[in-house]
Amino acid sequence: MVLKIKELREESGMTQKELASRIGNLQRNVSNWENGISEPDCKTLIDIADVFDVSLDELLGRERTVGAVKENTVEKTIMGKLRKLTAEQKDAILRLINSFTE
Repeated sequence: MVLKIKELREESGMTQKELASRIGNLQRNVSNWENGISEPDCKTLIDIADVFDVSLDELLGRERTVGAVKENTVEKTIMGKLRKLTAEQKDAILRLINSFTE
């Protein structure tokens, strides 16, 4: 299984220890998952997906879900940057996008 834990964690500027703390786990386990030594259980996968606000498909490295349109590179870049913003910054971006689309 190809997990995107390390990629998402680094995009968010989070350390392994910080991620472990947020999901109630050990830094050693996060390291093992990122290095393919072991895999998290289903509940932990859900917790990790929640931390990064991604779907399980995305966390599991699935490129395309049934019926979904594959995101292009620009959309992926935007989503990665959005994940790093505060709630207030996300609200401001949403207002800006709405001003373009109304």
